[in-house]
Amino acid sequence: MVEDKKVITDVVADDDKDADIDDSDESKINTADYIKKLKAEAKSYRVGKAALKKEYEDTKAKLDALEAEKLTDTEKKDKRIIELEKKLVDNEVNTNQAKTDNLILKAISGKNFVDVDVVSMLVNKELDSEEEIDEKVIVKIVDKLIKDKPYLISSGSVNPSDGNFKKQDSTIKKSPKEQLGEFIQGKIDKLS
Repeated sequence: MVEDKKVITDVVADDDKDADIDDSDESKINTADYIKKLKAEAKSYRVGKAALKKEYEDTKAKLDALEAEKLTDTEKKDKRIIELEKKLVDNEVNTNQAKTDNLILKAISGKNFVDVDVVSMLVNKELDSEEEIDEKVIVKIVDKLIKDKPYLISSGSVNPSDGNFKKQDSTIKKSPKEQLGEFIQGKIDKLS
């Protein structure tokens, strides 16, 4: 029982010490010196982190150089072959895409589409499901697109509601003097 009271008094005494420290911390926070110290500490952390990052990059570069030296000629050649094969596959994909784009443009040219880019994207989307891509398949897809979405084709006639009115003849048929004379003559005839 006596020990319990001693432990309780020790805990209360520790709480009082913590309360004193908290009061002093609040006063430290408001001082300019404390703020300057915190800023300097943060700067030192940033500078240290940047130095460590640079050191890590240098060490990694040295490690990569050492690993490259350890590779035998055969391993180096194998690595180079893999890189070149990857490049070759990329080139083949790009070439096939360019050929497909050219076939699409050939198929849609002269069809009077409103927006060629949109039509090209729609045809490409349809070609994703096709196994073999050739000119006949693309022409079929374009024809189907024309049938399904006729609004993609611009009409050749002018609709007055579009705001594109037929240009009027702007040649002058009478001189200004003749027009003024007719106007005055019309007024005189009305008065008499």
